[in-house]
Amino acid sequence: MSYLDHYKKLIEAEFKSNKNFNFMRAVTPGADYFIENGFPLKKKGNERWKYLDLRNVTSSNFTKSIYEERISNDFDSVLEKLAPCGINIVEDEILIVGDNKNHLSVRNFVDSEGIGASSPSKTIIGEIADPEEDGFIALNAAVADITSFSINENFSQKALNIVFAGQSQSDRLSTERMCIKIHANTEVTINEIHFDSDFNTLNIPVLEIYLDKDSKLIHNKVILGSEKDMNFNFTRVFQEEGSYYKNTSFCHSPSLGSNDIKVIMAGQGSECDLGGIYFTDNKTQFNTHVTVDHLAPNCKSNQFYKGVLSDESKAVFSGKIFVERNAQKTYATQKDLNLLMSKGAEIDTKPSLEIYADDVECSHGATAGHVDESSLYYMMSRGIEKEIATQMLVRGFVDEIIDSISDDKIRKFALNQTELILPNLSFK
Repeated sequence: MSYLDHYKKLIEAEFKSNKNFNFMRAVTPGADYFIENGFPLKKKGNERWKYLDLRNVTSSNFTKSIYEERISNDFDSVLEKLAPCGINIVEDEILIVGDNKNHLSVRNFVDSEGIGASSPSKTIIGEIADPEEDGFIALNAAVADITSFSINENFSQKALNIVFAGQSQSDRLSTERMCIKIHANTEVTINEIHFDSDFNTLNIPVLEIYLDKDSKLIHNKVILGSEKDMNFNFTRVFQEEGSYYKNTSFCHSPSLGSNDIKVIMAGQGSECDLGGIYFTDNKTQFNTHVTVDHLAPNCKSNQFYKGVLSDESKAVFSGKIFVERNAQKTYATQKDLNLLMSKGAEIDTKPSLEIYADDVECSHGATAGHVDESSLYYMMSRGIEKEIATQMLVRGFVDEIIDSISDDKIRKFALNQTELILPNLSFK
């Protein structure tokens, strides 16, 4: 059976189950698009994915968790994963997604003050993340597990922690679709954490965020990968007038995956600040794809990403700034800096500008290089071993991004993860 036949049967089963019927009816083109096009395996004319080898996504017929025999409740393992993050189930607001209960709210956040759930039929889902934009998004739309909620100005918690921590003993497909609306004049921090899996998984989470007028969202994201999992992570954001969005990501590459972000700045005076660090090692492949659409005047955006590549790994950075004709007074910057630690490591970086307005200030740039030899020589001349000195220089390189993580717990967690990653990087 071909992989398309397998997923066609899975999609048909989802429709017959009537789960999320209103949403399914709305995104039927997504199912049709995937059945017709499948995963974006072709390299010709495929700018987003042409530098990666995606054939492994068809290596197994991954099955939705609702159809497979689940392991016993493994809640303790979730808590064990959370412990290094400093997140406390008694004190913190936590939503765990993808565990054996599918969606478990530790503190029943839907009844908390300032936050409430809404049904898919009453929420705009699929309009920010176009099902026909990409084969991965299309498959998610066709068989999505949906969580939908809104947050208003009465939400008083320091942060909402959304944890993706599903485990399964079978080849598992996870297609979480989360839709979040931030109401006007509301300021909130969301920490999104994707833990690595001990089993073969294909994760395709899609997060849609709607920022109302004068709202502010600080969004910290952690993606931890392993040789067992593939994670294609999509974030889609729509900004109204005067809103502010900040996304800072810390990614340790899965065997194959992406951190794909698109921000639509539709309201004048809105701002977004996007940045992150990505580590790749062994033979992992990771794509950071960032697009900011400036559709209204007087908007500001910033993209600043760094990568550390080791062994025979491969990373791709493709960033784009799009400025519509009437988006005058746009200010936008884009930068991607990379350290190549090994001869076998490879980076393809493609910053780009597409500008139709004439009163703008936009810039972009990208670099790829090695650890500064003069700095390394100086440290070695002071008695520091080459490997330790190299790690110290890499640490200094990534700290600029990690220091920008606003949440103390997530920032400390990222620092601790960096300390675990650095000794295992190949510096040859």
